[in-house]
Amino acid sequence: MLRFGWIAFLLAAGSVHVCAGSADALALQQRLIDVFEQNKDAVVRVKAAYRGPDEGGKAQVMLRVGTGFFISREGHVLVSASRAAGANRVWVEYKGKPYATEAIGHDRLTNVSVLRVLELPEDFSIITMDPNVTQPRLGAIAIAITCPLDFEPSPSMGLVTGMDKKLGNKVFPTEYIRTSISVDAGQGGCPILDMNGQFLGMSVASITELNASYCLPVAALARVRDDLLFSGRIIHSWMGFEVAELLGSDSENSVYLSTVIEGAPAHEAGLLEGDRLVSIAGHAINDVSDVPGAVFFTRANQFTSITVKRDGEWMEFSLKTLPRPEQRPIVESAAAVPVPTEAATEAPSL
Repeated sequence: MLRFGWIAFLLAAGSVHVCAGSADALALQQRLIDVFEQNKDAVVRVKAAYRGPDEGGKAQVMLRVGTGFFISREGHVLVSASRAAGANRVWVEYKGKPYATEAIGHDRLTNVSVLRVLELPEDFSIITMDPNVTQPRLGAIAIAITCPLDFEPSPSMGLVTGMDKKLGNKVFPTEYIRTSISVDAGQGGCPILDMNGQFLGMSVASITELNASYCLPVAALARVRDDLLFSGRIIHSWMGFEVAELLGSDSENSVYLSTVIEGAPAHEAGLLEGDRLVSIAGHAINDVSDVPGAVFFTRANQFTSITVKRDGEWMEFSLKTLPRPEQRPIVESAAAVPVPTEAATEAPSL
């Protein structure tokens, strides 16, 4: 009798476990549906017409398609610069109806454009951008709302798979969120949200080899948005130094100033070649790929604090940045591969 009692108990326990698992799956499914329903009316299809090479005396028109989303009640829309910058005409489609737009500004470096819809739809929602949103953890569920091909806004689910500051030899202008969500076939420029419906960022690049994509985090996106709305372009700050990194060194502060340009803000503030970088505007510098991201969030013509280590002593400087000269290259660095202790990897001027 006791044996039959245990069998009945185990069967009941297994049934409870199955029911709990089923309930969890249904709860997850409902949460995905809720996030999609709450945000789908902010998403639009973007179409851009470009003049192509003439053939037989006739101008050819190339059409690029992407995804965008409303960010203001005034009709401002975020889209990929690869879809909008340089186009002869850009319009959006919302619930099957086309709407003309005007370009507010483009930033090719981060692949972000701001458009404004000239005639507002009767009913649309916006995606709110909170620069203080918590950074997602690796393995967290990410939800994209895209306009693939000619379909209406559709949900797509993936995982946060990385927080990257560089890919190979290319150092990004700021840290990007890598997700397992594919953004091909007109899906580039879509919003990415978490399970709570919080906006994480905007897809800006496809990683075709991984069937994945990169997302510009909301804090960086807000930085770009503000400049584009204010002046039509992002104004990158410039301090006037170059950095290098001692690889293989046991030193905690292995990034140093390899060049300080005479007359530049860094030189005027008293920074010297050989100074070990500790932080820029409160952002810790642990390797050379940390530098562009720290500089990215500084503003031109504003004072910025820089902490360095010189002859074993920590020193803090305040310098007034300038707008980056046009001839200055986009920040890149050599590949950070292991080399002898006294060798270094370098990056162009910041």
